[in-house]
Amino acid sequence: MQRRTVLSLPAVPALAAMSASPMLASAATAEPATSAAWRPVEGQHYERLATPIAGTGGGKIELVEFFWLGCSHCKAFDPILEAWLAQHRDVVSMRRVHIAGRAQVAAHQKLFFALESMGLQESLRPVVFDLLVQQGKSMNTPQEQASVLAGAGVDPKRLMESCQSFSVATKCQQANQLQERAGVDGVPTLLVGGRFRTSPSIAGRGARLTEEESGRRAMAVVDHLLAGPLRA
Repeated sequence: MQRRTVLSLPAVPALAAMSASPMLASAATAEPATSAAWRPVEGQHYERLATPIAGTGGGKIELVEFFWLGCSHCKAFDPILEAWLAQHRDVVSMRRVHIAGRAQVAAHQKLFFALESMGLQESLRPVVFDLLVQQGKSMNTPQEQASVLAGAGVDPKRLMESCQSFSVATKCQQANQLQERAGVDGVPTLLVGGRFRTSPSIAGRGARLTEEESGRRAMAVVDHLLAGPLRA
């Protein structure tokens, strides 16, 4: 059964804790992730935001992924999302937003936006996923991050300066505000067109699915939204 990283939200943007919890599936039944008979249902497989959020898609429909580099479920979902994006870049503008939380997660958030500002996010995201999730590296300080990523060819001095820069601090603040406005309480989560929210966990409600199947179902929900509700 799929699990997701759920955020405890006593206060946002400074999240108090993060822990993995089982996906609710009390009435689960086995079925393919995208069977011909299955259709997404609003309120069950995706949720409508009470207040739409203006995007930055530049004429395309914006897809925002909220995630954490230290989340195993985000790591598993990443290649599924990337494969889907490769077929939809003509109509979709993709933006990744690293969430904040306890000190460790906030440190990884700074790392993500630092790598993004250096133009290294796309190439190094899979590397950092592997270091944090598979190899168990903590990478909780700019010094440790710089030391570990030096092995991947990252300039340690430049990375540390970027982590501590005003621009990265601003991006973190903006990410936290967007997370709050979007009502994100677990990762990975997708915000579609600023109007709808779904995730592998939400899309897989009521079915016994593998993590990969839940990820593919989440993208099937996005396809449904692109074809219908977002055009309404």
